Amino acid sequence: MKANIFVVALLVSCLGCTSQQPEQLTPQQMDQIKSEVRVVVDSILVSFGRLDGTAALQYWWDSPEFIAYNIDGSRADFQANKKTTMDFVNSASTFKLATIREDFPVVTKDLVICAWVGKQEASLKSGDKLRWDPDATTFVFRKIAGQWKAIYTHESAMFTTQKVGKK
Repeated sequence: MKANIFVVALLVSCLGCTSQQPEQLTPQQMDQIKSEVRVVVDSILVSFGRLDGTAALQYWWDSPEFIAYNIDGSRADFQANKKTTMDFVNSASTFKLATIREDFPVVTKDLVICAWVGKQEASLKSGDKLRWDPDATTFVFRKIAGQWKAIYTHESAMFTTQKVGKK
């Protein structure tokens, strides 16, 4: 009897430890998910192009668990990233972005990576000009309460500054 209880307990333990296979998505489901996330990324880029940081940041996850790695290697949570973003858009007079390439690997029905490569140029109110060329940004999006939100970003760029009066 004790042996049977041991075998049943071992069997239950083994079955409980087996990993569940993730839900297989159809190509149509993956295309739909990619399309939804592409709309979000396009909205972010358009918002930044209009120097509307508030509109862009609506797609970031407002949580202490949000993580951003900046081109200088610094790490920011949502509040620090929001401050940096708003400081930048308030100091800029123009901002132009151009997409070179973007990929959208779908991890699960609620988790998507966006690998964006492009170039950016900004003119600051001080007269300085900034350039990121190339600029590569990785976004990780999670569907939260029915909306795609960036939960992680990592930017890597070749960054140059042209100071006023210098060429």
